[in-house]
Amino acid sequence: MLQYSNIRCDGCDKPDFSGGHYECQMCPNFNLCVPCYNNKRQTLNHSSSHRMLLTEPSSTVNSSVMSRQHADQMDRLQDKYLSKRLTDLSVNDARTKLASPSIKTLDQYSIDELYEYLFRLDPSMILVADKLKNARVSGADLVNFSDDDYEKFSMTYGEKKKLQLLIEQKQTILNAQPVSSTSNKPNPAPIQSEITRLKEIVEKQEKEIQEKNQMMKQLENVIEQQDQQTQLQDAIIKQLQEALDKQSEEMRVLIELAQQYRSLTSAN
Repeated sequence: MLQYSNIRCDGCDKPDFSGGHYECQMCPNFNLCVPCYNNKRQTLNHSSSHRMLLTEPSSTVNSSVMSRQHADQMDRLQDKYLSKRLTDLSVNDARTKLASPSIKTLDQYSIDELYEYLFRLDPSMILVADKLKNARVSGADLVNFSDDDYEKFSMTYGEKKKLQLLIEQKQTILNAQPVSSTSNKPNPAPIQSEITRLKEIVEKQEKEIQEKNQMMKQLENVIEQQDQQTQLQDAIIKQLQEALDKQSEEMRVLIELAQQYRSLTSAN
């Protein structure tokens, strides 16, 4: 039976459990076994709404491949969702430029302005915004972030991708030629069409993810059944071994009695 070592379920506190486990992508070093995940186990800091990534032993090839495909699918969906949010914000930025002669770029955001912008962009990034605010990170600091900085803040792969995409697209939007005249108002029709197209893509991706989740659940059920069968086989083998040990002991006693009987017969 495949087991993890040095892995403990943060839901039921069970160590070295067998089968796959789920890693939270928002809480650092938080793991749940399959039963706790299916029961939507929550803690003081962990919510069942957090994104969880299934991780299985390397020998379970099909499950590992499926897990990687699921993770890649989720990353692509997050990128598309963030692109959509940035597109919506770009419309508001363009309207603001019509009434204001200048607008701040991302590297000009103060600590509080960066916090408010991240929360307004995506409410699910509140934990990331809190980390940056507590560490007194401004927009200029964020633009110059390196891989070591992301690791310093214990950010997940998804959070890192979101911030990198934000820096890239926000700077592209704000570095474009500013609108200085009402005669250069952007046509909202292409933007709305693009938003509609992105919504359709997101809906399609969500449907595919749901289908893959169902496949993952079926695979988990198969693995759980295999574990139960293995446990049953182990129990049967143990019972047979106990029965053989008992028979061996009975045979030993009979042999001793036979030897004693022969000794008595010979003496008489």
